[in-house]
Amino acid sequence: MVEIDSGERIPGHNVEIGYFSQTRTDVLNPQNTVLQEAYSAVPGPIGWAGTRFRAASGFMPQENIRAILGAFLFTGDDAEKTVKVLSGGEKSRLILAKLLINPPNFLLLDEPTTHLDVDAVEALARALKHYDGTIVFISHDIYFTRSVANKVFEVKNGRIRKFEGNFDYYLEKSRQGDGLIEEPQSKSVLPMPKKIDAAKEQAKIEERRSKEEDKRRKGHNSAIREEINQLEAKREKLELESYAKARALSNPKIYRDEETARDYGRRMKEIEKLTAEINNEVKKLEGRMIW
Repeated sequence: MVEIDSGERIPGHNVEIGYFSQTRTDVLNPQNTVLQEAYSAVPGPIGWAGTRFRAASGFMPQENIRAILGAFLFTGDDAEKTVKVLSGGEKSRLILAKLLINPPNFLLLDEPTTHLDVDAVEALARALKHYDGTIVFISHDIYFTRSVANKVFEVKNGRIRKFEGNFDYYLEKSRQGDGLIEEPQSKSVLPMPKKIDAAKEQAKIEERRSKEEDKRRKGHNSAIREEINQLEAKREKLELESYAKARALSNPKIYRDEETARDYGRRMKEIEKLTAEINNEVKKLEGRMIW
């Protein structure tokens, strides 16, 4: 965590702090597999014991760890990948998964959705909704903020205002110039604007601009999502065809028909290439989405 510039930070009694930074990946061992790295978050000395890891507090079944990894989209063979081959988004997901394997009671999250695709953002929001502790996060992701936040702190003009509600409540109240001042005014704090009407008008302009940007973003993402859906439907059709041909080749009659078997095998290789191309195109489209 970054050291404070001045003042004093005193954690409350029994507060256990977990910190996620969008720029920190040095908390991961590049030589570990995803599963091994997840187990490194288990408290106390650990070691393999058959299909389970042994922790100081007892056994932690592998299926429990895999369930948490699955919530962050590491399923099946993905758990056997080594950390060094993971993308930036996958590393971010793994760090977040580790935080929830041995969760502290106070999470500090700095732009947790950076590098994450649409499905990963939704998975993270679902996981944090079931988290029992306190979360303080900074995010420019409107969807994520709307999904998770139940209080909003606005830092503006040297002041902190606390809004006892979700992001939509904050937007409504900020337009009205409402909110609670959390920090006492001092000589170094800028005074509140005297022209309340001008401030309200500026808030309305900003809100209209925000709505227009949100509308453009949704339209942009909707068009890309439609392209992705079409590609995924095409991929599913190809995979079904490949499966049908593989089943047919297991039939002795087809297998003995050399010409048919050769055609089927050629087509299956072609499908494999087409599927890989579709997967690459889907990744490119996901990278073009705006959050």
